[in-house]
Amino acid sequence: MKLLLLGGNEHSIELLEWLKSIGEEVIYIEEKVNLELVKKLSPDFVISYNYKHIIPKEVVRAYYPRIINLHISLLPYNRGAYPNVWSFLEDTPKGVTIHLVDEGVDTGDILVQKEVFIDEEKETLRSSYLKLHREIQELFKENWESIKTLKIKPIKQHGGQSITEGNTAYLSHLSKKEDGIHPSENLRRNIELGDVLLKNFVNLSDEEVEMVRRWRNHPEVRRWMYTDHEISKEEHLSFIETLRHDKRNFYYLVYKVDKAVGVLSLTRVDFRNRNAYFGIYGNPEEKIHGAGLILEKSAISLAFDVAQLHTLKLEVIEDNERAINFYKRMGFEEEGRLREFVFKDGRWKDVIVMGMIKKGSVPEQPL
Repeated sequence: MKLLLLGGNEHSIELLEWLKSIGEEVIYIEEKVNLELVKKLSPDFVISYNYKHIIPKEVVRAYYPRIINLHISLLPYNRGAYPNVWSFLEDTPKGVTIHLVDEGVDTGDILVQKEVFIDEEKETLRSSYLKLHREIQELFKENWESIKTLKIKPIKQHGGQSITEGNTAYLSHLSKKEDGIHPSENLRRNIELGDVLLKNFVNLSDEEVEMVRRWRNHPEVRRWMYTDHEISKEEHLSFIETLRHDKRNFYYLVYKVDKAVGVLSLTRVDFRNRNAYFGIYGNPEEKIHGAGLILEKSAISLAFDVAQLHTLKLEVIEDNERAINFYKRMGFEEEGRLREFVFKDGRWKDVIVMGMIKKGSVPEQPL
């Protein structure tokens, strides 16, 4: 059988070599193809594996159902680019799928697929990526004879979501920045922003843990929190322990040089849509000059420069006028109200939602 293999990296080459070893005649192409070229090559079957271009609809129509794609996700979960990364970020089932190519992006009927267990405590982006490629090549080899003779009954996909162009570029940025590191790990470590250190709560010493608890229980801090009960040592330690495996909420003790300035949080982080909420409070035991400005600028830099978010939001109780005016001076705009959202001081109070959008925050396309 004469095959056209549309590939794009070393894994495609591995499959090419295997197909040749079993006697298949294979034409290998990484460049963008069109119908005229494909017809000239006249293959009996088309295989796409790590191909970096959208296959023209005319080619799909001409070769369907003798055109398939190998995709390293358990479709319909995580269509499009960087499927293994999204499976970590969105905590979706992980696996590999061989499916018919239709006119959508990874939306064709499923031929065969396999769920793959990934130990998120041990695997990195790199190791999970390699594991999924090993699995999909084995799945292909086991089923190739039935696939090429059209003996497998396709199963339609239902649900799922594709990745947008902007998010693809964003994930390329994350992957290149810290190869083999889960994106959330970039926020779980200590982060240096010039002479400011954001020390993640999971890395605090016993003395720092107790200091933060003492701050959080200070009347000047508690008065502006949703919950204003006094936090016990056990409750505080339990909270920090949950952060060790939390992929959406990150808390930091902020130092400027050797001064403990306050606490900064980046919460409800949505890596797909690139948004999050933040919160800050200053050291109530030692008034640091310009603490609010240090914390605010650190939050913005963390969100837009480190996490590469597009939108940053905050919530503030309606009668915290000092904070509201400060946020406005920093460029945040009021976006709405959560009516009677918290009960404090014997009455229901509104919460104001404010936000900031990073200008030009879609990163450049990867090379």
